[in-house]
Amino acid sequence: MAAGLFMASATFAQTTEEAPTMMAQGMVKLNLTDFAFGKYSMSYERMFDGWTTAELTVSGIGLTSQSSAYSIARPAYDPLDSYYIDYPIPADVEAVYSGWEVTLAARKYGWVDQGIPDGFYASVFGTVGGVSVTMDERIPVLDFDPDTVDWALDAFVDEIDHTLDVKRWGFGVTLGYQMLAANGLGVDAYIGPMFRGITRTYDMPGQSAADAERIVEQRLNNYYFLPGMNQAIYFANTGPWFAGGIRVSMAF
Repeated sequence: MAAGLFMASATFAQTTEEAPTMMAQGMVKLNLTDFAFGKYSMSYERMFDGWTTAELTVSGIGLTSQSSAYSIARPAYDPLDSYYIDYPIPADVEAVYSGWEVTLAARKYGWVDQGIPDGFYASVFGTVGGVSVTMDERIPVLDFDPDTVDWALDAFVDEIDHTLDVKRWGFGVTLGYQMLAANGLGVDAYIGPMFRGITRTYDMPGQSAADAERIVEQRLNNYYFLPGMNQAIYFANTGPWFAGGIRVSMAF
């Protein structure tokens, strides 16, 4: 599929006999959509003769999230729920994310407007990176009667302080359009399918890696809402996915 799309792009690009005008030799780009996930990406695209360019993207990941709106126990609505009869047991959670990612892509332009790199393109890419998460859960000491507490049989009732290391890699294809103005300012939008691979290693004091994974995922699934990047880091699977984004650029 990737090869087919790339060759199709090359075919329609080469239907024009003469090479297109070269509007710039290079471009630097800032990804706007990555900011929503605590990711900061800078790209450099280099133009070559004809219809082809290469692009290198380097990303840094840095985010701290904190909330005291969660609780690890609640009134039971199901026999398997763990619960505290009088009121929920609150918890304060802080998660610190750090990591990196490098992506290399080759582009083939076609249906160019004013010249390369202003127009439609197809791209093949490969990416590799890693993320580390340090999560600190703080459960206050409460004075209660143990006889009034009923936990699920496999519930872990202590704090789930842990470190998670995630390694990620992937490859895929994208179709996109880059609009470049005469003053060098541009916008680049793209989307396409990819395959990604993910491996996770948990480190939790007093627990094996396998037990730590089960304990943490049970708590996160049942009691914590993990939007955006959090959800992807803890629960994304190896297999088909997609890549996409919007970037602003400056040509020189």
